[in-house]
Amino acid sequence: MLRCSRRCRWYLLVALSAYLTEQPPPRAANLAPPREGSTVVIDGVSRAYPASAGPAAGVFGVYGTLAAGSFVTVSGPSGSGKSTLLNLVAALDHPTSGRLVVDGRDIAAAPERDRAQYRLRLVGCLFQDAPLVGELSVANNVMLPGLLARSDRRQVRRRAGELLERVGLDKQSDRFPAQLSVGQRQRAALARALMNRPRLLLADEPTGNLDRATGRQVMELLAGAQQEGCTVVVVTHDPEIAAAGDQNLRLLDGRLVA
Repeated sequence: MLRCSRRCRWYLLVALSAYLTEQPPPRAANLAPPREGSTVVIDGVSRAYPASAGPAAGVFGVYGTLAAGSFVTVSGPSGSGKSTLLNLVAALDHPTSGRLVVDGRDIAAAPERDRAQYRLRLVGCLFQDAPLVGELSVANNVMLPGLLARSDRRQVRRRAGELLERVGLDKQSDRFPAQLSVGQRQRAALARALMNRPRLLLADEPTGNLDRATGRQVMELLAGAQQEGCTVVVVTHDPEIAAAGDQNLRLLDGRLVA
């Protein structure tokens, strides 16, 4: 594991800030145009953890197909394996057995370099705690995936402005995460997740830390992403949200029961 001192982290942040503000490179790639959502086939997927791993919840023999452009909810009690399944679809973890086929390709068997490109270019992730980079402004947080994908910086800035306006944060673009409310940080994280126009948007308890009104705003934004063609998968404890999807996967003790 790479270890980095506080000073080292500071220099990395300075370098990243410089990268965000320097002039666009002459051969930058264009942002991907709007595209259809991904089809995901979960083929007998299991993920078992050793006892030494602690209380991680595994999944066992899960089958299912998530249709392109659908809104899928994943529900179940705490410890049922919901987040584990989402991490597997996001290629943040490897299954112990089984296949995860996205648009005809088994991402579980793909080399790590290809899995990294899949995460960057085809998948958007939204987590409950909205982990923004505290030392970057809201606008630079949103721009980050586009810049990492080497997209044209002028297009990235334009796209970030459009997304911040869509989520109602265009007036807060120069603020830092610590200056935002919890709901504003979640909306900024959603804008960041949408930067590269993902085909698959994965949200893990996106309303868990929000009041009801703000949670409803976030769900409306996720529904808007689906209307643009994105396949949306939402992990939730909320029975109202679970029932609102085109398809609900219910897990119990790591196994699919509905």
